Amino acid sequence: MTPTVGEIWNVLCVWAPPGLAESWDNIGLQVGDPDASVQTLMIALDASEKLLDEAAKRKAQMVLTHHPLLFRPVSSLDISKPVPRLLAGFLRENIALAAAHTNLDSTVGGVSDLLANILGISDVKPLHTSGENNQLSVGLGRIGNLPYGCKLSEIMHKVSKMLGNQGLLIVGHPGQTITRVAICGGSGSDLWPLAIDKGADLFLSAEIKHHVAREAEQMGKAIIDAGHFYTEWPLVPAMAKYMKQQSIEKGWDLKIYIFDDEKSPFGLWIDEKAKNGKFLLGSRPLLSINNSFSYTRSEN
Repeated sequence: MTPTVGEIWNVLCVWAPPGLAESWDNIGLQVGDPDASVQTLMIALDASEKLLDEAAKRKAQMVLTHHPLLFRPVSSLDISKPVPRLLAGFLRENIALAAAHTNLDSTVGGVSDLLANILGISDVKPLHTSGENNQLSVGLGRIGNLPYGCKLSEIMHKVSKMLGNQGLLIVGHPGQTITRVAICGGSGSDLWPLAIDKGADLFLSAEIKHHVAREAEQMGKAIIDAGHFYTEWPLVPAMAKYMKQQSIEKGWDLKIYIFDDEKSPFGLWIDEKAKNGKFLLGSRPLLSINNSFSYTRSEN
């Protein structure tokens, strides 16, 4: 039995209900027919030309991403521009595109919970819950405790190793002790006041604003800016694992691929000597999946 585009989306919504999405977000089906059958599903963080090419190569009927391709109304389908060109490509290849964004940020087991698990944080609670979704277990960001106080340098090393980012931005001294950690995968500067109010020694997030970093410096608090891509990519294998489990339970004949050639758009320049620096291309986290779950990796 093969599922439809709509059935795949509805199954994902059991994990990440649409009601958890922020009001400004644009989740759901971006391109395609909800009644179309899906034999092959590809999962990625971002919609891109590379992703579309790989999906077409794999003869996928549907692509599921974390970040929506469409955030604003499209006033023109001028395919010389990136978004209309990509939309036209998905339509031309007859591939449906759907996105689950802030609903997967807020739900249990979502972006920030995955980061909390990587760091071994316990007593985890959301940093922010909205008026409509005032449940204790869901909301944006997470805060919790380390099993014991440890140096910021230890956490820096673990974050860099687990997320594959060799260029962390740090506020604080490597030797300072951290016991309570706030987390927000992706852009999290707006949650900084809540992190402080709830007693965090360290805030792990991305795209930290200058005034937030300066305030942390003055307060003696620590910040790790690990990059938007790096802090959110762990969601990709998590989505693949969830969809694989649901496919087995429902008896679907569905192949699931992770887009394995997806890397951070940012490279890192290390200026070691005048005119003799080192340029490191963007990479991605090298996280292992639970041994009980296997998925088909796309070939590079």
